[in-house]
Amino acid sequence: MKAACIQMNISLCSKQENLERALSLAEEAVSREAELLVFPEVFSTGFCYDRIGDVAETTSGPTLETLRAFSREHGCILAGSMIEIREGDAPGSEKKVPSQYNLGFCIESGKLAGIRRKVQLYGPEKEYFASGDSISPIKLQKYGLSIGLIVCNELRYPEVARKLVLEGADLLVSAADIPDFYIYPWRIMSFSRAIENQLPHIACNRVGKDRYSIYPGGSFIVDGWGRVLAEAGTEECVLLGEIDLVKAKELRQTGSILEDRRPDLY
Repeated sequence: MKAACIQMNISLCSKQENLERALSLAEEAVSREAELLVFPEVFSTGFCYDRIGDVAETTSGPTLETLRAFSREHGCILAGSMIEIREGDAPGSEKKVPSQYNLGFCIESGKLAGIRRKVQLYGPEKEYFASGDSISPIKLQKYGLSIGLIVCNELRYPEVARKLVLEGADLLVSAADIPDFYIYPWRIMSFSRAIENQLPHIACNRVGKDRYSIYPGGSFIVDGWGRVLAEAGTEECVLLGEIDLVKAKELRQTGSILEDRRPDLY
């Protein structure tokens, strides 16, 4: 299976510009026979806190509709995250919950295959996003795969990836928005999640800068041994890597990491 990281610059709050950039890079990816394309975290807006209510959308909104059309046309799989409008609080609720989610999504052949709202929020995200309440892989038709979608900061919690794997994920996909000061921990943790779960990992980060940080890219694709299959530099690009699904399955069958766990002790 040929996978692609859409390592792109993100212009803060400029939805149309970002979507056009993402689709241009996606066109390049599918022209090079990519089947699974991964976008960075909140790829269409960045963390547009100043106008978050204006840029947030539902799953039937124009951003995912555009991606569905692209996926339908090219018969490909698209994954990433965006800002979603959350339904309001129930009448009489005393607790004020933010009106948005950081929504992880996966689209296959024009259909929304699944969503997973980010459960581990970081820093100021907690003021603007409600936390998701479920961790499950997204099942695809192609190759009978299940994707374990991880949204940025969730990578810091091994329990998130492990739960995805225990529920049947065949590969891990990370949509990230990692700044320069945290790129080395992110890289190490990305490798670790692959090795400790014996699964390939497609880790997609953004590039560029905004008022908050500088983003160095460094997206990569590794196998279940932690061997690098493809790696990007610091510029906007389409990173492609070939994942051998047969060998990935064989690796999981030759080890007993999951079977040898001691949940009675930890």
